[in-house]
Amino acid sequence: MELLVPRSICSVVNCDDLELDAETALREIRKEREVFRLMPNVYAYRYDFKRLSPSVINDYEFCPRLLWVEHRLGLKLFTKDSVVAVVRGKLLHERYERAMSAYDNVMVEYKVEIDDLVGVVDVVIKRGRRLIPVEVKTGAASKEAHRAQLKIYISMLGADYGYLVYRDRVEKVARDDSALGLLAKIKEVLTSDKPPARGCDKCLFRVICENVV
Repeated sequence: MELLVPRSICSVVNCDDLELDAETALREIRKEREVFRLMPNVYAYRYDFKRLSPSVINDYEFCPRLLWVEHRLGLKLFTKDSVVAVVRGKLLHERYERAMSAYDNVMVEYKVEIDDLVGVVDVVIKRGRRLIPVEVKTGAASKEAHRAQLKIYISMLGADYGYLVYRDRVEKVARDDSALGLLAKIKEVLTSDKPPARGCDKCLFRVICENVV
């Protein structure tokens, strides 16, 4: 049995039985990694920024300064308010990937490395010698961040296109190697001795950012 085109998440798995509260979601994260409570509503876990990954694009688009701070601390920061969506998305990812792994021409959690760039593609469809990347998206990141990440994986795999899979739809994305330029900008931020300018006043991470500089 082979997969030709991926289907939307909720057409493949049950999306309606993942009711979680924040405490349950935090316990789920703690099953896999140590979690630190930095402030009343701010938590963190250790993260290796030594090699650049397309997965940091969303962090960069949210706030380059925060990404710089996370890099300096070696921590990924998150809020208690956001943890439910993160864990729900993780569980949907796992369900969808298990379903896709039943196909003979599908690989899940496919690691790809080029020089100092490393990433893990959610799903890869094999068509002869071609590898077609599929990214499963459940979170609130911008659609442009989703497309940029997928385009980088398309370039890394030498494919002509890939797919973004959402809860209720599938989007085909064409190759665009210019997306690699975004990683160059991110690398410049991470290797700088000085943080990018602060651009927000109400961010929950503001105190942490100011204390790191």
